[in-house]
This record gives sequence, C-alpha cells and structure tokens, in this order.
Amino acid sequence: MNTKILRKRITEWGASMVGFGNLDDLLPDELKRFHTGISIAIRLSDAIIDGIEKGPTLTYAYHYRVTNQLLDSIALKASNVLQSRGYEALPIPASQRVNQEKLEGLFPHKTVATRAGLGWIGKNALLISLKYGPRIRLVSVLTDALLTVSQPISKSRCGECSLCVKVCPAKALTGKSWQEKIKREDLIDVSLCHEVTQRNKKKFGEAICGICVSVCPFGKANTCI
Repeated sequence: MNTKILRKRITEWGASMVGFGNLDDLLPDELKRFHTGISIAIRLSDAIIDGIEKGPTLTYAYHYRVTNQLLDSIALKASNVLQSRGYEALPIPASQRVNQEKLEGLFPHKTVATRAGLGWIGKNALLISLKYGPRIRLVSVLTDALLTVSQPISKSRCGECSLCVKVCPAKALTGKSWQEKIKREDLIDVSLCHEVTQRNKKKFGEAICGICVSVCPFGKANTCI
C-alpha cells in the first residue's frame, strides 16, 4: 500500500492531520495482527471552542457529534481502501466505550496518535498537537498493511503550564506531565471527569465538557507557546 496515496485520500475526505505509527509493542494479544495504526484528526472550530471557556454549549455539542460522524466515515473509507487491496483493517470509532467499568475504548486513539507523531498527551489527558493544540477530535484504524511510519512522540511539551488543571470543573487532573507508557490514572481520574460529562449529557445531549480544550495555549488563536 502506498502511504503517500493513502494519506492524500484521507486528507481529501476531510482530515486535518494523518499519521502512521508502529504499534507492535503495545497491542493486546487479540489485536497483535494489526501492527500499524493510522491516526486521523479533524480540527475543531476555533469560534466554537473559544465559546466554551466557561462551559459547554449546544453549538459545541452539535459540533462534537458531527465531527465524530465525519471521523467515523473517514475511518470506514480508509478501511475499505485497505481491504480492497487485500489487507486487514479495523476502524475504531471516534467516541465509543467497550468497557463501561473502566471507561475505555477498544484501543486508545491518543496512543495511536503519539506513535504516529501527531502530538503528545497533555496535562488535560488529551492529545496536544503543535498546530492545533487539543482542538481536534481523533479516530484510528488498525491495519496489517506495510505503511511508512513516523517517529513517535514520547515526551510532553506542556512544561510548567497547568491552566487546564486549574480550570477543570471535575478536579480530575493530577497536573503530572505525560511521558510514553505512563498510566492514564497518573494523569486523570476518569471517573470524576465522567461524572461531569454525564451531567452535561442530560443538558446538551452529548457527554461533553471541553473547558480544558478552550484554555490550552497550544492552538489558541492559532498560535502555540
């Protein structure tokens, strides 16, 4: 499979960023046949994200929903292209939990993204890209196709900044800096975050918050620190 052609097609379908990463040492036994991860990101609207600094809105809820739908559509198209060329491909939905007790998906999108060189995981426990900060949504495709992979990102660039920690309404963020293979619970108490997003779901129809996204200096006003 030609990596450049696949990247071009994924971008034409609406992706803002695309990366390819090796996952050989991270996949659980049931997924080890998929050694490569494709990370796909769509940039969120600055105008909408700037409007949620004090809390989510109905406009953000709609934006969140349709962005996830577009991501899933792109992942499905990429998977179909790979399958048509004889490869296996597993699209992982943008916002799906397969383990409600642990609040986990099939495989972490952020892990795929860091391995694909798209960014690091910030103190807000979200992927931070240099170009867009955390103002993105992610989807992933696992495949056995031989693709040219990127250099992984393994360290945080958040530095001393802790704005997201200070404004988190759930008080869920520990303030620790991420590094490769750190445990999620070292960065965030997901149960506390879940409580807030579930309350918001009753009001807005989506399990959202986004305050930590809006205050992050990376991506804010299309600039970075």
